[in-house]
Amino acid sequence: MLRILVWHIPEGRVKAGTVSQGPVYYADHDYAPEALRLYAQRAPDGGDLKVDIRDDGVSIFTGNYAALNKGGNLEEHAEDFPSALPLIAEGSVISFHIINKAGAEDITGQLEMTSLNDEDDPSE
Repeated sequence: MLRILVWHIPEGRVKAGTVSQGPVYYADHDYAPEALRLYAQRAPDGGDLKVDIRDDGVSIFTGNYAALNKGGNLEEHAEDFPSALPLIAEGSVISFHIINKAGAEDITGQLEMTSLNDEDDPSE
């Protein structure tokens, strides 16, 4: 089962820092993240837009944050997952953090995850 989490931060509401932006999600199964896509209606013009996705407050990325390059509106492979994909455990709280907005506005992040226990999913 594929689960897609979407965060949309409208223009004027985008703030960089440690506080999560947009909704916070609950993991109803164990998941492996597959892809992160970033879109900004107004492209970053002061550097790269950098975001973090956290599982119970801990980044799911390696040493680098996910990024949308300066001047770009869409990045289909924004993630920097470690070679062994992180596990998002059932019961985890998943949040979206803008580390550096770099002038970007009207930002959407989309995280695609695959359930690791499809056999327990009654919707299949």
